[in-house]
Amino acid sequence: MPTYLIIGASRGIGGGTAAHLAETGAEVLSVSRSPSSVGTWIEADVGSVKGIETVKAAVGNRPLDGLLFLGGVWEKGAFTDEYSFLDSPVEETLNMIAVNLTAPILLAQGLAKNLSETPNPRIILMGSMSGVQNTASPEVANTAAKFGLQGAGEALNLSLRKLGIATTLINPDYVATPEVVEEIAAGDMGDQAPIPMGDMTRTIDYVLNLSGDSVPLVINLRQAKPGE
Repeated sequence: MPTYLIIGASRGIGGGTAAHLAETGAEVLSVSRSPSSVGTWIEADVGSVKGIETVKAAVGNRPLDGLLFLGGVWEKGAFTDEYSFLDSPVEETLNMIAVNLTAPILLAQGLAKNLSETPNPRIILMGSMSGVQNTASPEVANTAAKFGLQGAGEALNLSLRKLGIATTLINPDYVATPEVVEEIAAGDMGDQAPIPMGDMTRTIDYVLNLSGDSVPLVINLRQAKPGE
């Protein structure tokens, strides 16, 4: 039975993936600030060093088949007309980088030994199409962090290669999580068809089930029918 540590497992893509992997029989360690009903909940804010240490202590010496960093935060009013870069507080920007970019790097470093003790360990980082060249969004800190994940993923593959740990970055457009579906229904995001959550979990399954001889460095998932 594989064991997966999922960051951001209480809602969104992380919550849906945690539920999916638990249904396959995997042991799921769910990391989030708010309670997760799936697997073993580890309460932690990974935007702080204390939170990173809490996660590492909870995992202990347990071997990990996968570290899935599927959570993230964004600015107030992000992806709406209410967002204002000039009004974004310094604390918000620092937290954005800490959670979305620094945390996955520190967790990969701190849990590399746990990952190396399984036969085909994987790290999956959840980026965004806003972090792909020429598709950036106006949210400066969030976009910068997502761009940074590309470099982090490529460097992790090089640094952890000798341990047999492969890293994949997934950059999706909007995914049909309950939160996104609700916002579309409310008219907050315009008329569009988000990527089905099932397509996201199938993509993650694909990465997790590849042999150790294959490493998809980056997977970009576009909406076939994006909003205007």
